[in-house]
Amino acid sequence: MASPQLSTSSPATTTDSQPIPQPRWRLPLVGDLLSIDVAKPVQREMQMAQELGGIFERKILQHRLIVVSGADLVREVNDEEKWAKFLGKPLRKLRVIAGDGLFTAFNSEPNWSKAHNILGPGFSQAAMRGYHDSMLTVVDRLVDSWDSAAADGEYVDVPKSMTSLTFDVIGRCGFSYDFDSFGRTEPDRFIAAMSRALEYINRSSNDIPILRTLFGRSAREQHEHDIALMQETVDRIVEERMRSGEQHGDLLDLMMHTVDPDTGEQLDRESIRNQVLTFLVAGNETTAATLGFAVHFLSRHPEVVAKARAEITEVVGADGRIGYEQVAKLRYVRRVVDETLRLWPAAPGYFRKVRGETTLGGRTLPKGSWVFVLLPQLHRDPLWGDDPERFDPDRFEPAAVRERPAHIFKPWGTGIRACIGRQFALHEAVLTLASLIRRYDFAPEPGYELDVHEAITLKPRGLKVKLSRR
Repeated sequence: MASPQLSTSSPATTTDSQPIPQPRWRLPLVGDLLSIDVAKPVQREMQMAQELGGIFERKILQHRLIVVSGADLVREVNDEEKWAKFLGKPLRKLRVIAGDGLFTAFNSEPNWSKAHNILGPGFSQAAMRGYHDSMLTVVDRLVDSWDSAAADGEYVDVPKSMTSLTFDVIGRCGFSYDFDSFGRTEPDRFIAAMSRALEYINRSSNDIPILRTLFGRSAREQHEHDIALMQETVDRIVEERMRSGEQHGDLLDLMMHTVDPDTGEQLDRESIRNQVLTFLVAGNETTAATLGFAVHFLSRHPEVVAKARAEITEVVGADGRIGYEQVAKLRYVRRVVDETLRLWPAAPGYFRKVRGETTLGGRTLPKGSWVFVLLPQLHRDPLWGDDPERFDPDRFEPAAVRERPAHIFKPWGTGIRACIGRQFALHEAVLTLASLIRRYDFAPEPGYELDVHEAITLKPRGLKVKLSRR
C-alpha cells in the first residue's frame, strides 16, 4: 500500500557511468520540484515512466527517488537474496496510526515476525470457511441498500457503499464487532477519521514541508485528533473483549490468546492495537477500492457481466446463498478481480532496499540504495500485449497466465512481507461481485470519466451507477 512519494532517506547514486534517466527541467537546489503533483503523485509517476522508461530518478530538494516499472528490472528487485522490503515515507507516516503493525513494521522489529506467526492461522482455509457467513451477512446488507436505490431509480455511490461493506466485514470477521455501517444515518466517525488521516499522510508525503509548517496548523491538529479517535475506538473494542471473557475464534482471539511458537511470547496490548488498526485500515481500504474499480469496469462492459452471470448461474444457480466452496469455482469472476487489480491495484507499489552492493539493469547500486516499484505501470508493460489499457479478464485464463512471467503481476507485494490477508480479500471480493452481478445490471452515470483518487491507496472518486434489478 505504498505510493511513490519521496522517502525520508535518499537512494544512493549509481557508481558507474550509465546515468539513470531524469525529468527535464531539473532546477538548481530544488531539483524536480516542477514535476510534483501533490494530489495525484502515482499518476504523475506513470506519465513520467511513459516518457522516461522503466527506470528513472527524481530529486526534490535533498531527497532522491528511483522509480522502477520495467519488467526485467522488477524481476531483479524482487530477488529476496539481494533485496528486502523498505519502509518508504508514506509507510513511515502510517506508523503514527499503526506503529509496528504487520504492514508498517521495520524488518528488524520483533513484533512483525511474532504477529505474523500468531496471525497466520487466521487466514488458513479453515479460518476462511468460518468467515464466510459473516461476509454474506454484510453483503446482504449491501444488497438491501442497493435494492432500495434500484427501486427508487437512484444512482448509488459506489465507493461509499464498498467502504461500508469492507469496513463491516473486517469488523465482524476480525473482531466480532458490528460497526453497522449500513444502519447508520450519520457517517461512521472512525471511517471519517481514517479517510482524513490517510488523505493527510498522502498529501504531506508530497508537498513542500516549509509550506505545511507555515500554513498547515489546522490540518495537523485535525490529523492528531483523528489518530486519537481511531486509537481510542480500537482500545475500546479490545477492552470490551477482555472484560467479557468471551472467545469468538476470530483474529482478535488469536492476538489475545495465542503464543508465538518461536519466542513463546504473546502480543502485548500496544501491539494488539497496532495489528487491529492495520487490518481496519489496510483490510478495508484495499478491498473497497478494488470492488469500486471492478464495478466501474462492469458498468462499461456488459459483455463481461453477461459472461460472469452465466458462470454464477451454472455454479450457484439463479437464487440461493453462495456457499463457501462455490466461491473458488467462480473462476471468471476471479479473473474480473485480477484484471481490476492489474489496471488499478489499490496499493500502487512497494519500496525495496538492497541488502548489499548489487546491480540493477547493469548499474551498480551501493548498499543502502532503495527503489520504488510502480505497479500500475508494471501492469501495463508490453508483456501484457498490444493494448494493456483495455479491460480484459481473459488475460487471466490459465494458458495466458502460464505464458507470462509471474513477476509482472504483483498487486499483493512480494517476498515474505507480501500481504498476509490476500486470500481473505480475494474471497470477499469474489463473493461480493458474484452477489451483485447476478442481481443487477449496472449503468454508468452519463458523462462520468474515471477519476482515480490517491490517499495512500488508489480508489475511484465520484463513481455512481444506476442499478436495474434482474
